[in-house]
Amino acid sequence: MKKKILLISFTVFIIILIPVILVSFAFGLSPQYDESFYGGMAIKYDRLKNISERKVVIIGGSSLAFGLRSDLLEQELGMPVVNFGLYANLGTKYMLDVAKDFIGKDDIVIIAPEQNSQALSLYFNAEAVWYSIDGKYEILNKTDTSNAGDLLGKFFTFVSGKFSYWKNNDKPNPEGVYNVGSFNELGDIIYERPHNTMKDGYDGAMPISFDKSVIDVEFIDYINSYAEVAAKSGARTYYAFSPMNAKAIADSNESIVDYYDYLRTCLDITVIGNPLSHILDCEWFYDSNFHLNDAGALYYTALLAQEIKAELDIFTPVTIEVPDKPQLPQDSGIGGGTSISEDLKEAAKIFNLSGVEIVTNGQDVLFKGEWVVEGLTDYGKTLTEIVIPDTLAGLPVSKLASNAFEGNTIVKKITLGKNISSVGENSFNGCASLTGLYITSLEPDKFHVAANILQGADNCYIYVPKQAFNAYKFDYFWSFINTNRPLREY
Repeated sequence: MKKKILLISFTVFIIILIPVILVSFAFGLSPQYDESFYGGMAIKYDRLKNISERKVVIIGGSSLAFGLRSDLLEQELGMPVVNFGLYANLGTKYMLDVAKDFIGKDDIVIIAPEQNSQALSLYFNAEAVWYSIDGKYEILNKTDTSNAGDLLGKFFTFVSGKFSYWKNNDKPNPEGVYNVGSFNELGDIIYERPHNTMKDGYDGAMPISFDKSVIDVEFIDYINSYAEVAAKSGARTYYAFSPMNAKAIADSNESIVDYYDYLRTCLDITVIGNPLSHILDCEWFYDSNFHLNDAGALYYTALLAQEIKAELDIFTPVTIEVPDKPQLPQDSGIGGGTSISEDLKEAAKIFNLSGVEIVTNGQDVLFKGEWVVEGLTDYGKTLTEIVIPDTLAGLPVSKLASNAFEGNTIVKKITLGKNISSVGENSFNGCASLTGLYITSLEPDKFHVAANILQGADNCYIYVPKQAFNAYKFDYFWSFINTNRPLREY
């Protein structure tokens, strides 16, 4: 009997001890995610919290981090500006919830999410939220209680990851623009971004849609309720559009106007500006269809200043000087030789290819461009293992088209060459036998993948090189993939 009591007592003790240990690790260890892009949340939160006077609070995703010059907008409007946009992978709702308690009398609130289904929904990424509050746990008190279950469910994942990084002295510290050092004290990205870095000037893996289904009805209701709460505090709320890359737009102007009318009908708040004026040439963008380069940030800030001034009856002209569009980088991209290479002959048996043209005739066969894998030949569809090469005829194989391997129930393993920079939507959907998608590139920041590439490929895992695993896990674009399909290393 005594042994049974001791056993029960010990079990209860362990049950109580485990959460105590987890909480100790979470809140006691030094921050491990604060040097990643998520660390920008603390900068933005502190700025929002510390401004007690009348202000403009602009809430959204990373298009604001990359697209706003808060200092110039403040000069135009004559009041402080809070750039409260960080990362669509956190969820627009999270940013709105955290900001809510700091919105006061006479404040101007502008909700400006990116034009995609994730940003225009009540999406909430609990794991990413934990990363964003690491070392700034007071933000946890500002999250909505409706998301408490999600946060609790991801707590162990957060703690175990944090402990592992601390133990190995290997905290995420990305290079380049997605490091917390890219932010200034205003919450704007100040990392130098001279021109567009995307192949063909846009990210084909992330098309921009104006179909009415792209915005959830629940999200519209949430914005309307949010505006009511803000109004009780004496604030006014508006809706605005993010910058959008014209090359990524698939809809007609008529469809865009229909969406605009639908939005103005559903929302109880004023929509400032219009979507057509926010569709900008690709030269203004940087590394995504929503991220602007340095010149683009000046363009968008001037545009937003004009729209806000018009709504607030501020009649002074906008004085922000917008530079000329930056030139796109030039790349000759010519390869080939006196005859069609053997590697190209072999690849043509397996893949349907496009993107490259013959630029000379006569004795020499020279090619210009970059190869796009459009799909598989009849022979290619019989293979259980497929390797997309790095180059063909001396030119890089850089893209996998949308729907390229869709519905293939034979292939089990696919390896993507190191020069693949874009994987289109639905590329591997329905590949029921696929168990491994292997990535060879060591540079995730140069490799964009649509979020919905593996629907129906339920047994497939994505494998990335071991030496680049952390880079992929905390890369801005790959974090979207990692949310739904945890990455593995090889």
